[in-house]
Amino acid sequence: MRDPELEILAALDTAPSHVYGLKFRLEERGLHKSHSDLYKMINSLERKGLVSYVREPSGIGPERKVYSVTDAGRQALLDARRSGIGLIIEDYYRFIAAAFQDLMVAEFESERPLERIALLTEPFKGEQAALFAAATADLTGDIPERWLVSREGTIKEGFLPVAARQERLPFRDQTFDLVIAPALAGADLAAVLPDIARLLAPGAQLVTFLPLTREMADTSLIGGFLLREIAAFIPEMQIWRQVDFLRELDAHFDVMSVNYLEFSLIFCRPKDAGL
Repeated sequence: MRDPELEILAALDTAPSHVYGLKFRLEERGLHKSHSDLYKMINSLERKGLVSYVREPSGIGPERKVYSVTDAGRQALLDARRSGIGLIIEDYYRFIAAAFQDLMVAEFESERPLERIALLTEPFKGEQAALFAAATADLTGDIPERWLVSREGTIKEGFLPVAARQERLPFRDQTFDLVIAPALAGADLAAVLPDIARLLAPGAQLVTFLPLTREMADTSLIGGFLLREIAAFIPEMQIWRQVDFLRELDAHFDVMSVNYLEFSLIFCRPKDAGL
C-alpha cells in the first residue's frame, strides 16, 4: 500500500469526511494532492474494502459522499503501523549490536581463559539473531569451541549448532567460560536463569543487556515515543524497569551493569565465584 493511502486511512480513522474536508486534513499533515488524485486513491481504497461511504445532504447542492474507514481498513492501518515500528526497532538493534561489540572490547575482562563459549539467541529470531551471531563471531574468533544455541538449530560458520530452548539447555555435564545471551529481556527469567547459572564454570560470566527500559520514557523524547508505539502496536513485547531486571539477575549472579546511552550491558558472575 502506498504511503498516501495510509495517510488517507489515518485521517479518516480520526473522523469520517467528504473529499474536500479530507484534502484540507491531508494538507495539514503535509500531503498535498489534487481532488482528482484523491478521488483515484479513495476509489482504490474502496475497491480494496478499506473505506466505505454514505451519502449525506450537502445543504447547498447534490448529496455528498462521506467516507469512513472499514474494519478491514483499520486492520490495514494497524498492520502498517506495526510494520513501521518494527523497522525502527530493527534499526535500533543494529545500533545495539555494534555498540555491544565496542563495549565488550572496552569493558569485558575474564578471570579464566576462554576455551568454551555459548551464544543463546532465543527469543531473538531472523535478523536480530543474525546480528548478534555476527557480532559474537567477530569478538570470539580465536576461541576454540563456540556453540550457537537456538530453537531452530541455526547454522553459523565457526559455531557448533544446537537446537534447544533456553530453559531446557542440553549441556548436562559441561560448563562454559562465557555465555552470551543478548535476548534475556524477552525471556522467562524464572525458567531460564537457573539453567544458565548451571552452565557457568567458576569465574565464568554471563553477558546480557537490557535494550529498552521503562525509564526511557522519562529520560528521552525518542525513547518515550518508541515505548508508546511498542505499547500500542507490539503489546506482547516485554519492557522492563531496569531495577526489576537487575533484581532478577541478582538472585542468581553477582551483577555489574555498564550503562551506555539508552541501554545497559550487564556482566554476571556465579555467586559462589568469590568475586
